[in-house]
Amino acid sequence: MSEEEEQSLTMCWFGMYQPYATSIVHVPEQEISPDEVDKKDLVFIWDKYMKADILSDLLGTPVPWSPALIKGYSRKWKKEDRSFTCELVQKEGGECLGAVLLISRLSEGQLNPLIESYKVRGYSLKKAKVLIGDLTREILAFLP
Repeated sequence: MSEEEEQSLTMCWFGMYQPYATSIVHVPEQEISPDEVDKKDLVFIWDKYMKADILSDLLGTPVPWSPALIKGYSRKWKKEDRSFTCELVQKEGGECLGAVLLISRLSEGQLNPLIESYKVRGYSLKKAKVLIGDLTREILAFLP
């Protein structure tokens, strides 16, 4: 494969509704280093912001991230007019693939639009156990 054919892949999420919705996570543009995983500067996201271009537009800059999984929650689909939206709901045995963002590289002003977007939809930052690779860490997550 030539250099022209190589492209950085980013995380994305696609699908209309379950069971057809699929989460796919690719190599991030900026990875979180192993020593940064142990810091408390991580936040779990799980929805449309898993699309790197949407997240970068909202924050104004690319941000390091890593694939992650939260247990005890799952996506629930709601039909609104002609489209579907997903919500995160607490569910025993549930799992939701998402990503953790390294927020220490962002200013408060850059992070506020993300917080406001989740807040408007009824989510707030709460501590939760999240699986990052094979490591379980208690970090902040946007939860109902």
